[in-house]
Amino acid sequence: MRIYVLSRRKLAFVLLFLITAGGLLTIAQRSLTTPSLVRAPGTYYMAHTQEKVVALTFDDGPDPIDTPAVLDILKEKQARATFFVLGQAAQSNPYLLKRLILEGHEIGNHSFKHDYQQRHLVDEMNQTDQAVFAATGTHTYFYRPPGGFASKSQVDTIRNNGHIVALWSVDSKDWRNPGVKQIVDNVIKNVFPGAIILMHDGGYQRTQTVKALGPIIVALRDQGYRLVTLSELKTLDSEIK
Repeated sequence: MRIYVLSRRKLAFVLLFLITAGGLLTIAQRSLTTPSLVRAPGTYYMAHTQEKVVALTFDDGPDPIDTPAVLDILKEKQARATFFVLGQAAQSNPYLLKRLILEGHEIGNHSFKHDYQQRHLVDEMNQTDQAVFAATGTHTYFYRPPGGFASKSQVDTIRNNGHIVALWSVDSKDWRNPGVKQIVDNVIKNVFPGAIILMHDGGYQRTQTVKALGPIIVALRDQGYRLVTLSELKTLDSEIK
């Protein structure tokens, strides 16, 4: 067996290399799972307003267990929100889409299969829009790309397809399941007038999201905030010409 003896200088270099490589690997791994916030021209992630108004948005539903729980809380609190639905889930749960509309919420388009690369962008947008229309008689107006990832060309394609690219400015990070208190803190400590808040009602088990939703609504209202849909929020944007 051959034994290598490293000098302190070489040992330090090796350690630095391993730490750097590990850091790069971690960054690469996170890039595949962490929602991206693309604030490119043509995207809608907040409203420019001094009025204390915010929009709650939910991604990845409708889910037959968690979406009704979210809707029950919103109904109890008399709050409205915008739901970015997946086409596959929409086709499987059309009754939930109907309930969304009947209770005054707004439906957005979140692709059909949640493909981060969006290799069939227009087809998936259209499939989801058709599923929403079949259940509710309404069309989707906003599109949120899976994970928030969208290149400039994709943003242009989405806009040319008649949709507005809607992202967010406050991430609840409920997709990490960090605990109910942390989800509430992530929203309340970062909220501001005109903010769009990202949450989830589908994709995985959303028990923490459901438990955090009521306290979030109460805390926002205690600070004087009013909750509206994305369309309503957009009408309050002072920079829209």
